[in-house]
Amino acid sequence: MIRQILLGGATAVLVTGSASALTMNVTGDNRAVYAEASAGVDFDSQAGPAPASSTYDEQVSASAVSGIAPDIFNGGAGGGGGILGSVANASAGQLSEIGALSISGSAHADASGNHGNFVTFAAGDADSGAGGGGGLFFDEFAAESYSTLEVLFSIDEDAAFDLTGFLFAGDELAVGNGDTDIRNGASIILVNTDTDESAYKAEISNDSLSLNESGVIGAGNYRFTVRVEAEVDGRFNELTSAIEVIPTNGFGYATSAGFKGVALDLSAIDQPIPEPVTTTLAAMGLGALVLRTSRRRHH
Repeated sequence: MIRQILLGGATAVLVTGSASALTMNVTGDNRAVYAEASAGVDFDSQAGPAPASSTYDEQVSASAVSGIAPDIFNGGAGGGGGILGSVANASAGQLSEIGALSISGSAHADASGNHGNFVTFAAGDADSGAGGGGGLFFDEFAAESYSTLEVLFSIDEDAAFDLTGFLFAGDELAVGNGDTDIRNGASIILVNTDTDESAYKAEISNDSLSLNESGVIGAGNYRFTVRVEAEVDGRFNELTSAIEVIPTNGFGYATSAGFKGVALDLSAIDQPIPEPVTTTLAAMGLGALVLRTSRRRHH
């Protein structure tokens, strides 16, 4: 009887102690791309559709032109002038993937605008009539775009994470002295939505950032967000000089932001389990003890 109990116990030791498998469940998928542009009264926008699968591959763009034609403004006394209407352009894109224990992707956001291609005034003014004063207002423009990789997920046990990739924002171009706002940015965050505690967080503008982070997160609910955005905003700009020559590239502004090869990888944390060799030796020792006890009783 003692032999059966001991051997049974040894067998039980051998079959227990296996590690559980880490599981990541996606609870929300908010990946999106958007672009809009306006110039004068012209407006255009495009938004990407909601994600329909684990792979999200979308590109959007928008463009607008004010439509003011050359020579619509005539100078006096031999003067002449014109403005080829202001323009605005925006684009955004994203290619991302949700795996069993990973979230990865690359994206970009771009915005640019121009107050007009050329204006020329000879010995006249910006109004009709000779010798008068007056001025000319350039049409305003605006362009905006963003790309967001946002996934909500839960894990059923503690996990190790590795966060890699590259973020950038900037690449601005400005020609002229127009009253214009230029903004760009890239941000990333991994946050526990149960406690609002961030495992990692960073935000940049006119800068770049290489990601190489690792750590441990506990079981629970999380939000992983990587977002890039770009925006230009050109307000009305007035010329008051009787003689103005503006280069053909006009007042131009451009900016962009993006991320490349960003990846969040989760992995199970090793659980302490009995080593097979140790367990086997323990079982053999118990077996030997049983045999020795049994022989003594028979003698």
